[in-house]
Amino acid sequence: MAIKAAVAAALLMALVAVASATTITTTSYDERGSRKYQQCSQKVQGRQFQSCQSYLKQRSYLEMDSGSSKQEYVEECCEQLRDMDRYQCGCEAIKHAVQKAQQGGSSYQTGQSEKIYQRARALPRLCRLSEQQCSFNLVFV
Repeated sequence: MAIKAAVAAALLMALVAVASATTITTTSYDERGSRKYQQCSQKVQGRQFQSCQSYLKQRSYLEMDSGSSKQEYVEECCEQLRDMDRYQCGCEAIKHAVQKAQQGGSSYQTGQSEKIYQRARALPRLCRLSEQQCSFNLVFV
């Protein structure tokens, strides 16, 4: 039994290592054709959500640029997201910030997509948005 568990764990670790080497994060828009999607898309268009991008891109919780703390990024990000949440567009704003964070990563590192995705998934609860969960999809290539 212990051997089976060890083999399963080793296979899982190998799969994660291979997947993290080449990961592309995409977002799924369940409401793509809906009026809500169009309205939210217009509201987030042109916005940068800079604090959210900074929070999503940080390589570790201790690594920050320009002396800002993790808490400052989170608070500013949540403020930006709550502003969008008034229009029920919090998830679209997070998806937009994820896309911007991934586009802006010239020094993009292996595994960073997963970290961005994990932080993005936590934002609705962390910021107490009306939508407590947003749908994201990870595509491994």
